[in-house]
Amino acid sequence: MKNLTKARAKSLTKALAKSLTKALAKNLMMALAVAAMLVGGSMFVGCSEKGESLKMITEATFPPYEFLRGQEIVGIDVEICKAVAAKLGRPFEVESVNFDSVIPTVISGKADLAAAGITVTEDRKKNVDFSIPYVKTGVVFVYKKGTPYAKGSDAKGRKVGVQSGTTSEAFVTDELKQQPERFDSPAAAVAALKAGRVDVVIADIDPAKNCVKGEAELALSGFITSEEYAVAIRKGQPELLKAINETIAEAKADGRLAKWVAVYTAEADKLKEK
Repeated sequence: MKNLTKARAKSLTKALAKSLTKALAKNLMMALAVAAMLVGGSMFVGCSEKGESLKMITEATFPPYEFLRGQEIVGIDVEICKAVAAKLGRPFEVESVNFDSVIPTVISGKADLAAAGITVTEDRKKNVDFSIPYVKTGVVFVYKKGTPYAKGSDAKGRKVGVQSGTTSEAFVTDELKQQPERFDSPAAAVAALKAGRVDVVIADIDPAKNCVKGEAELALSGFITSEEYAVAIRKGQPELLKAINETIAEAKADGRLAKWVAVYTAEADKLKEK
């Protein structure tokens, strides 16, 4: 009986070992299969980046840089960002938000790049990376012809209309040391000027020109600041920044940028006349 018990124990031990070996082999195969799927999936995600849309965030009440043609957002900035998408081989999409939400949207990663007539400032550089500038510009006064404004101090103590979140707003708070009347767009600020709700408006030169076109009672001052526009992106994306800089440099060199300025300035002026 003792010998039989040893034999059975030995047999059971072999059977158990064989069973465990099969189970381990099966589990190992499953683990390898899952790992392969994960690796394959990761590789697929990395390769698909080229097919993902390049999303531009803007504020579409700033002609000729961005404005609405019916329901379509068009303008100089849109053409620049479309050209970046083409360089990267990616589809393009654009969305409009209030101007003071443009940079926060790109910082949060909800958009790839921001272009909305964005002036390069030291404060903004703390939060985003900027491309090379693509235009030199500045802000001006928009005023009624009977009460001209020439230099910044002329607006001291006056009721000044500005677009919220812009360098025009910063000029009033930082230079004039007072609070402006804030609006969603330069056009809304100028409408308030015409209605007598503000004394003067400060706005970027190009939308200001568009606002006064056909308005016999309104006039523009000379520049009261000197500024540059650039494309803004979330920090730490050197390849995207390189593509944007190359696109801007090429568009300047081959005349596309000058063409976009002429075409969209003319279109925005015609829309204002309607």
